[in-house]
Amino acid sequence: MQSDSLFVAGAETPPVARAIITTAMSPYCPGLTLEVCPSPQADSLRKVIIARVQRGDTRAMIETDLERDFGVEIRSMPKTEGFGLVGWAVPGLVVLTGAFFVTRWLRRQVKRSARP
Repeated sequence: MQSDSLFVAGAETPPVARAIITTAMSPYCPGLTLEVCPSPQADSLRKVIIARVQRGDTRAMIETDLERDFGVEIRSMPKTEGFGLVGWAVPGLVVLTGAFFVTRWLRRQVKRSARP
């Protein structure tokens, strides 16, 4: 079965390897995930990840090694701990604050239009 990406996720690809490959950013193709990067180096890295999963390495072990070797830029999303938690919390707080002010403004507009 072929997907829209360059990486063909077949029966021989363990689900854990597929999860890592589809969420990791490629160190060889800026702005692309490892799944869709067409470089030969990315293909080699995909094969290494699959081999490590088949040998019994956990997702956490592989992701830790990838971060060590390529830096935190390999993560497509910030961690949900430490400073990475700010990356998750700030957008939510901005949306809530915006909703609060929009609600206040709308209520004032309704009150103004209701005055005779």
